[in-house]
Amino acid sequence: MNALAVGTGRAVRRGGLVALALALVVVVVGQTSTAWAYVKVAYAPRGLVMTERPPTSLGEVRATLTLTLAAGEARLLRAESKVYDGYPDRNAIGQKITCERPDGTILKESWTGTNLLARNGLTPVSQRLLFVAPTAGTYHCRLRVYVNSHYATPGRATLYSGFVGDVQGTLTTQRLGISRQTYGVQMFEAGDTTVRKMAPIFRYLPPAGATKIDARSDVYLTNCYGPGGAGCPRRTFPAKGSSTFAVQSFLVPANPACRTVATTRTVKTFDYQTHHIGQSLDMTAPLPTGVNCGAWTTYTSVQWLAGLPFVVHLYPYSQSSIIGS
Repeated sequence: MNALAVGTGRAVRRGGLVALALALVVVVVGQTSTAWAYVKVAYAPRGLVMTERPPTSLGEVRATLTLTLAAGEARLLRAESKVYDGYPDRNAIGQKITCERPDGTILKESWTGTNLLARNGLTPVSQRLLFVAPTAGTYHCRLRVYVNSHYATPGRATLYSGFVGDVQGTLTTQRLGISRQTYGVQMFEAGDTTVRKMAPIFRYLPPAGATKIDARSDVYLTNCYGPGGAGCPRRTFPAKGSSTFAVQSFLVPANPACRTVATTRTVKTFDYQTHHIGQSLDMTAPLPTGVNCGAWTTYTSVQWLAGLPFVVHLYPYSQSSIIGS
């Protein structure tokens, strides 16, 4: 566990972390859009009309990034697609990054998506994935974008654009922290304002000589209405409505002489027609010269504020990473 810091996917050890965060000076960073520069990019064909496939489908491959990696070598990947012209209206659009062996075995993946609504026009979807090669060899990291509407009449939508890209080039496991691959959901009941910590990483130690650490988190929510499902428990919920939630990420050092970094606390609302929403949060903590900050912890706090209950999906939807450099 020394080379690769692994966090737990469950909301545990909360009390100590909350007390620590409150005791420290917190630097707040705004959640502005990040300008990404790519080392290598694979593009999807533009203007492709996508037709729904059976629910058991992995999702059609729209672009493939082929990487030749040494054992323990890593890549930070980012994918983005823009989709429009759904039929019938309110199609569900799914997007995945799947990193695979040449035989098709999926080793690591990231999922996201939303409902495609005519009222929203061109709809962008994006996510990240930190992939570490278990052995030396060739790997195919694929962008999968697909229609997942569950209509009796097969749905369709048009892929305006899409790509999967290598953001930073070669990374090594001595510089990385990755959240644990814990499956399932975390329920946020209506009326329960408990703040819960998602996709945490504990005890990350930056490499010798590092001057900063970057933490990234993607969280994915689905609100619960009608009979439930799609991650929500099967029971009776209000027939329609909206969910309002707060989200904020933290990067907390063990040594209080170093500063805690946090994103701006953001409040968002999404309705039952949108149904699914992803949120990406990024932070950078400069490492002060001559001060040992010790181990770092990162997590994303999520809180129900009003309206419909919702769930946060765990891996492969919600995940986080730390990179020291």
